[in-house]
Amino acid sequence: MDFIFEKIYIETPVDTDNDGKRDLIAAYVRRPVNEEGRPAPVPAVFVANPYMMTCNEDWYDLKDVDKPLKVYPEQDITEEDVCFDFGYDCKYDDENNHIPKRPIKGLAETAPCDESIRNEFECISKLYEHLNERGYATVFSGGLGTRGSDGFTLSGSREEVLAFKSVIDWLNGRAIAFTDKENNIEIKADWCTGKVAMSAKSYLGTLCFAVAATGVDGLEAIIPEAGISSWYNYYRNNGLVVAPLGWQGDDIDILSKYCFSRAKDKEDYFSVKDQYEECLKLLREGADRESGNYNRFWDSRNYVKQAGNIKAKAFIIHGLNDWNVKTDQCFDMFEVLQKLGKTSRILLHRGEHIYIYDLKGSPALEAIDKWLDWTLKGEENGAEKDPTVLVESNIDPEKWLATDVWPPEGTEFRNFPIEKVDNAVITDDLSKTPFKKELDNLLEWRDDLVLNGNSGTKLSYIWNIPSDHEPLRIAGRVKVRFKAAIDMQTAVLSAMLVDRGVKTRLKTKPYPSADEPFTFPLEDQPSEYRVITRGWMNAQNRDSVYSKRRIVPGEFYEYSFEMIPTDYILDRGSDLQLILYGTDCEETIRQDVVTKITVDQKSIDVKVPICCLHH
Repeated sequence: MDFIFEKIYIETPVDTDNDGKRDLIAAYVRRPVNEEGRPAPVPAVFVANPYMMTCNEDWYDLKDVDKPLKVYPEQDITEEDVCFDFGYDCKYDDENNHIPKRPIKGLAETAPCDESIRNEFECISKLYEHLNERGYATVFSGGLGTRGSDGFTLSGSREEVLAFKSVIDWLNGRAIAFTDKENNIEIKADWCTGKVAMSAKSYLGTLCFAVAATGVDGLEAIIPEAGISSWYNYYRNNGLVVAPLGWQGDDIDILSKYCFSRAKDKEDYFSVKDQYEECLKLLREGADRESGNYNRFWDSRNYVKQAGNIKAKAFIIHGLNDWNVKTDQCFDMFEVLQKLGKTSRILLHRGEHIYIYDLKGSPALEAIDKWLDWTLKGEENGAEKDPTVLVESNIDPEKWLATDVWPPEGTEFRNFPIEKVDNAVITDDLSKTPFKKELDNLLEWRDDLVLNGNSGTKLSYIWNIPSDHEPLRIAGRVKVRFKAAIDMQTAVLSAMLVDRGVKTRLKTKPYPSADEPFTFPLEDQPSEYRVITRGWMNAQNRDSVYSKRRIVPGEFYEYSFEMIPTDYILDRGSDLQLILYGTDCEETIRQDVVTKITVDQKSIDVKVPICCLHH
């Protein structure tokens, strides 16, 4: 099969750099041609990838997390106050958009480009060459503010989403593209059938959700892998700044700067530097790192709220041990799609933040091929009849549990048994733990949290499971509720659920590597525990994620939150451990103040979602 490789510039409806012209975004197309070199009418798979044109490594400055939480007075913020008006994008539609379109001065059939530039592409997996060989065109774009494109990278913004939507529109004849940025020579996607899919992992998978949530016609399928469905839950949680695991101090403005590869063209960058700094300032203000509250900025980046617009058939892939893009991102979207009756399925593997096309025994690659052939080529291959939910077992990685819904039918909440005794105190004091900022010894801190029963910095409870019990499947969101009095005006509240017992567990990293056929092997030595899930909240957000409440020191209030959703089999020889604590060194702001949290143990109500394993 022969291919042509092209570089084009797609006109978007937005003008983020305020030069009075619609931003152009560079896109690269690899498509099959027939023996005469003519376009073959084919569907396309599109990857929206802000990392693609390399990133600003020297701009990646993490924020200080070793500081106290800010105390807020009573706030009177309502849900209505934080709702973003998605009619806002009407100013970018054909009727209301006052930014002029470029005049067309000619038409070209092709815009060939040296394919060696693909060596510079970041985060593009080998899946797409596989799809080319199967008769699909592939389209890649870095989007606004990336090298070769106009505009500013403003991660997750409505403008970013509408710019990427323009690629779908171009592939369907509704948007204009040019062979270069100066001569206004149009190039059409007359080789495309108009059937388009989006796919890829992490930020790239996020944009699958984001563009689909615009309801754009022609986007028939999305395959988001480890995608973010709500940016608030990536960088915040229940009124707290919470980090993606392993990236303490990261935030959305840092990500936007990191991806603004337009800055690598120094002459171009200096022409827009002042406007860019102003946009970045507004981005930081909107993200409001100090309060950690949910607001309109985050609401505009919540694609779950827009799920009703989605027309594409969604095939979601996520790792159950991904603590970078946590599993609330995939489950929140999947459950809403289920409730709305939209065609969707989900595949959950035991890995971390990785691609799994080469996982031995994984149905992922075959399922992707089948999904695309069904949605883009119209093949009646039974894809719609395959199991809606596939979950890789953490006991036997060659076994995949199949259900029609998630959580599985028959899942019931069981109360974590806690002895009803008097009040107990959690002293949130990092100096009483092994953690040392200069050593960044997070594993030592976590081992102490789980294994040291008498530290005074936590409350720990064990659910003794009979050694001959049948394996239990925990599937869903663990719900935590308790009453507590705090001796300060704010506090970090955290909870963790742990699989306790000395045994050899499955590793979560691929072996030998994710770049070749791999497995999730067993640990080399037995381990004492495995963290199943955890959750957090800012004590001042006891009533909502968007409004702070005043705390009177010493007065009891009720606190409730959910842990990150999980699907985990508790095998024979394991017990469940529940830990209530304050600062989470791996995830939350690390306060340098001592806070005492007095918990009414009689009020602790922790519900664990459990189903029979055969489901």
